[in-house]
Amino acid sequence: METLTVTVSETLFEQVAPYQADLGELLRLGLRQVKMEQALALFKQGGISLWRAARLAGVSLREMAQYAVAQGLRATVDEETLREELA
Repeated sequence: METLTVTVSETLFEQVAPYQADLGELLRLGLRQVKMEQALALFKQGGISLWRAARLAGVSLREMAQYAVAQGLRATVDEETLREELA
């Protein structure tokens, strides 16, 4: 296991303090969220398919589609996504 040292503001430290025993899980969940947001942003720009966004975020196509809908997008599966999924 590796060690990571992070400098944070006093306010953030106070907010995180109750979760010190679970900081690894907190970091994992935050990283997952950031990956999904970034991948969805690329999808919204039209640069990648929903399937590719899911792959970049490390989640299933279904989960990415649900996330897209939760963010107000209409998540449809296009031909490119179908080809990628079936390949």
